[in-house]
Amino acid sequence: MKRILVVYVFMAIVSGLLFLGFSNYTIGATEGNLLLHSEILNLENGYGYQIKLDNRVLIRQEYIPVLPGKKPFATAEDAQRAADKIIRKLQNKEDPILTFSELKELEIPEFNIY
Repeated sequence: MKRILVVYVFMAIVSGLLFLGFSNYTIGATEGNLLLHSEILNLENGYGYQIKLDNRVLIRQEYIPVLPGKKPFATAEDAQRAADKIIRKLQNKEDPILTFSELKELEIPEFNIY
């Protein structure tokens, strides 16, 4: 009976250590800061952006999110502001989704008409 109890206690300790060890695991990060950077894409009729972790593309956004159709950003600066916002969201462990109100706050011209 004592052996069974010792085995259960040992398994609980090992499970707890494994859980704690993997709960703080992040790819390519130290202290939760991901090594992310953006690149602006020069498209046929506007601009987009890519978010990269080292040389690996995580997000490629050729069109303004939320708007119907496939409309790129009008300027490289607009695309850069959106990319910077996405990087901040990823570093804060938030969903990398821009909402209508966030794009308006970033002063993307297409959203100032609403």
